[in-house]
Amino acid sequence: MISFSKKIKKYSFILGISLSFLYFIHSADCRANGESRPTRLEKLQKRGYVRIGLSNEPPWTVIDADGQVGGAGPDLTHAVFQRMGVSELQGVLSTFGGLIPGLLAGRSDAISSGLFIQPGRCQAVAFSEPDLCDREAFLMKEDMPLALKTYRDLATDSLLQVGVPAGGTEEREALAAGVPASRLVPVPDGPSGMIMLLAGRIQVYSLPASSAQHLVDLWRGQKFSLVTVKDAPVMCAGTAFSPNAVDLRDAYDHVLAKLKADGTYDRILRAHGFDPSLARGHTREEFCRGKQSL
Repeated sequence: MISFSKKIKKYSFILGISLSFLYFIHSADCRANGESRPTRLEKLQKRGYVRIGLSNEPPWTVIDADGQVGGAGPDLTHAVFQRMGVSELQGVLSTFGGLIPGLLAGRSDAISSGLFIQPGRCQAVAFSEPDLCDREAFLMKEDMPLALKTYRDLATDSLLQVGVPAGGTEEREALAAGVPASRLVPVPDGPSGMIMLLAGRIQVYSLPASSAQHLVDLWRGQKFSLVTVKDAPVMCAGTAFSPNAVDLRDAYDHVLAKLKADGTYDRILRAHGFDPSLARGHTREEFCRGKQSL
């Protein structure tokens, strides 16, 4: 006599075989009729919008008081996706350090917020080809007595407190030049960095040159010095996709190349103060390998 548990196992086995057979027949029938699962791009086209992970990092990304999204990154990404047949862009606001976790958790479809292409990040996400490139800069109060031009200069003065974007490239560059971690102060956003400079909590704020110039323009009533860092390489950002969405990334790259060729790319970048020629001299592969260009 077969026990109840043995009967359950027997029927479960038969059911599993039956379902597998039906799935095989259905899949074969779909292939025979030319049907296939929709691609990620087709899903976005049907949905009508793409969710983009953003942090408020002007002029890379600008989010106004009404929640409207702009800036070089979102404007370029929107133009690319419109050419891909996805008409709307929805911003998913995050801290800079939360962008990649949010993407991997499925809260966004891509990131377009000045995320520099680095070897470690290339292991976590699928970057597009470079779209926004910039050099590093130091912001200081105009009465700063020291002539600071390199990250090595920061390492030589033990009294300097250096502000760096939380989770940004600047921290890595400063540490590599010998600045101890105890003198690096995470800065959540540009306005906070300027307030910290004015209050004396930090003496130097290290950040991308385009972001630094944007802040200097906003704080016209205050006197700040902006210095382009001499020993820092050109850094390039790319739009980041989930590692499972390489097909969507490749489709994005294809259209991005077209925008670079027809002048749309240059027009968008120049409107936000970026040099479009910088990205043309670099590739995703070189940054993922860790190659740096001064």
